[in-house]
Amino acid sequence: GALNDKGELTKLGRKMAEFPMEPQLSKTLLAADKYKCTDQIVTICAMLSVNNSIFYLPKDKKVHAENSRRAFFRGGGDHLALLNVYEEWEDT
Repeated sequence: GALNDKGELTKLGRKMAEFPMEPQLSKTLLAADKYKCTDQIVTICAMLSVNNSIFYLPKDKKVHAENSRRAFFRGGGDHLALLNVYEEWEDT
């Protein structure tokens, strides 16, 4: 982990601290290289950093907005849905 049993930063913890993001995201980003998915993880981290402002649900069009949102969920969970949103935007 990022801390040893004395509460001090480990080598991994020092690398994680270099990123201006939550520890879970920085650890994921550092691990992405091992799995050859750095581009996708950078995108997912960026999408997570905007705090639910990706999907806007106007009250008068809530059903339509919810149906549009569901189109991005193709299995794999919320993180992959965010990646799908970005990739669809990038392709337009």
